[in-house]
Amino acid sequence: MIKDAQQALGEVKKFACRDVPPIKGPVRIVAGGCDPSIEQQMKAYRVLLMEAFKDFRGTVIGGGTREGVSGLVGELGEAYQGAIHTIGYLPRLIPAKATPDQRYSEIRTTDGSDFSALELVQYWIDLVACGIEPADVRLLGINGGPISALEYRIALALGATVGVVAESGREGAKLPRDEKWGGSKKLALLPADGTTLWAFIGSGADKLPADIRDVLAKEIHEEYRQMKQGGVLSEDPSLADWGKLSKDFRESSAQQADHISWKLRQINCVYEKVTGRTPVLIEFAKEEIELLAKMEHGRWNTERLLEGWVWGEKKDAVKKMSPYLVGWAALPEKIKEWDRETVRKIPSLLAKFNLEVRRRP
Repeated sequence: MIKDAQQALGEVKKFACRDVPPIKGPVRIVAGGCDPSIEQQMKAYRVLLMEAFKDFRGTVIGGGTREGVSGLVGELGEAYQGAIHTIGYLPRLIPAKATPDQRYSEIRTTDGSDFSALELVQYWIDLVACGIEPADVRLLGINGGPISALEYRIALALGATVGVVAESGREGAKLPRDEKWGGSKKLALLPADGTTLWAFIGSGADKLPADIRDVLAKEIHEEYRQMKQGGVLSEDPSLADWGKLSKDFRESSAQQADHISWKLRQINCVYEKVTGRTPVLIEFAKEEIELLAKMEHGRWNTERLLEGWVWGEKKDAVKKMSPYLVGWAALPEKIKEWDRETVRKIPSLLAKFNLEVRRRP
């Protein structure tokens, strides 16, 4: 079996682009509308993309032209030089209405005489040839026409995670309704919310060591139960005691624990182990709490969406529906306050395990 896989990889490598540096992970793909008729609409997503990628370090693949979403990828590469390496894929002959984007770190070409599936197939060949696992790749889709429609489906078929901003229209809106692909566990319908897209692109946080991760996750869940039910029994499966909690909800608390270090970095803080004394409890400023609360909601949105949850008027944990799968601006004030209270408790939560939050010089 291993020999067969090696032979298959050898065949794939024969079709990879020549005389180019190997692609380094992590890898994100940004796809979507590039038609001149929707240029202004796509420019409206500039701020969202800038926020989504502000913490990303790795490779971003785009269309390679200055039009629409493709041009926004070129702008990302220019804005975040040194952090993001952008690669554009273009046909050898391009239409007169399209302009190659020299802001990309690299432009790679196919033998095509117009934009087609060749460019999509080529970048996946290059990725696989470099040892990049499709399951580790995330594709962000905004709007898009027939080629983008194919791009989304190829990514899903290969096992990549695809997040589409459904309200962006055209193929971004059609994909969730597709009989074959709309129910894919690898597809997430993302709101047009910067912190949610930021979380989808990547938190920048590694998993905590298993022993710390487990005890923190359990404590996070207990804090959540106290905040939500106030000691009153509930039929909500997300409020079960830890021993009876489902695997999905346990992992939710564990992911929240993983996310703590990333949150703290955004306000120039870290946590460290202390011995021989009680940890000093730091207090976050009001604006810091607001930022961290937005981050927590974006993280929660992405986590739930990738678990197959959808928006619904009433919460139903069994059917995986929630009315809170929206951007921060549309979130009810009561729910915002839950997120604020969650992040306020980070220092005291960590202190239970002799971990102290400190501001960096």
